Amino acid sequence: MNEQKSRLAVLVSTETFIKPFREQFSEDFKLSWWKIPYTPPPKRFIDYLIFPYKLIIKKVKTLMSLIRSEVIFVEFANETLTLASKWKGKRTLVTRLHRYELFQLPKAKWEAVDAIIVVNKRMKERLEEKLPEMKEKIHCVSNYLDVDYWTIRENRIKTNQIAIVGSIEPRKGHDKAIVAFSKIVKKYPDLKLNIIGVNNDKEFSNTLIRLAEDLKLRDKIRFLGFSEDIKKDFQDSDIILSFSEHESTHLTLFEGLSCGAWPLSTTWDGVKEFLPDENLFSDDKEFVKKVKKFYSLNDKERIEKIDRLAKERLIKFTDPDPRKEISKLILKTHRK
Repeated sequence: MNEQKSRLAVLVSTETFIKPFREQFSEDFKLSWWKIPYTPPPKRFIDYLIFPYKLIIKKVKTLMSLIRSEVIFVEFANETLTLASKWKGKRTLVTRLHRYELFQLPKAKWEAVDAIIVVNKRMKERLEEKLPEMKEKIHCVSNYLDVDYWTIRENRIKTNQIAIVGSIEPRKGHDKAIVAFSKIVKKYPDLKLNIIGVNNDKEFSNTLIRLAEDLKLRDKIRFLGFSEDIKKDFQDSDIILSFSEHESTHLTLFEGLSCGAWPLSTTWDGVKEFLPDENLFSDDKEFVKKVKKFYSLNDKERIEKIDRLAKERLIKFTDPDPRKEISKLILKTHRK
């Protein structure tokens, strides 16, 4: 007789990173998927009006998901984890942290959490410092990257396009990218900088436009907003950038690499787990030097260089398969 599958409830506010895991969870569990509203403290007048409503929805949905499950997985350790940890009863509770949670951990009942998953080793170290009593329950499993989807185009000619991809907010360092770009474009006037992503901060976005205008770069910098075909944007890019202050993985670097773009990143805490020193810079001088070195290569050298890095680094997101690893970890934790 086949073993009865346990009932797993996935509670998530943002599905970006967990969505690829859904199929694997469905194979191993009786799966229910709960979209729980994110409820940060209100800032604008309209937020104060809708906040109580969103909070009620969050509590009702969380409670309903618990009633129907034996195992709870909370994607992002936020207020939903706090509720689940207090109401879990005899259920198994697993959560996954990505980045921002480290700066302000929720007031969860941590002793009720059975396993915590983080996506890089540096996060594991920092979380163990904050929650030493949970050390044995903290596990590191990388994010997943679908290399079968993020593919290289057939014609790999140089495009003179550099891209920075992600939500537009101060933490992502678009302003620093524009200033650094202004220093390299003097040497390579044919270069274009594509800023691709959702505008999460209108005031910051306006600042970026003014900065580009002040530097006389409006014809060199393109604010493309949300992309309808991000794979093509990656395929059309020579270089993919990260100027972030902090990240957990910055997966766009590796989606870009998988599509044939050369990743360059600031040295945010934990990045050295993912990229070698050749792809890292700490200031504009180093950035300019590394862009110049890349564009000094001929086509054959450039393609070989990218392919070598991809072969060496992308395996981290595919072998062992993070989807299977997390599912196995949840099962093992539940069966203890």
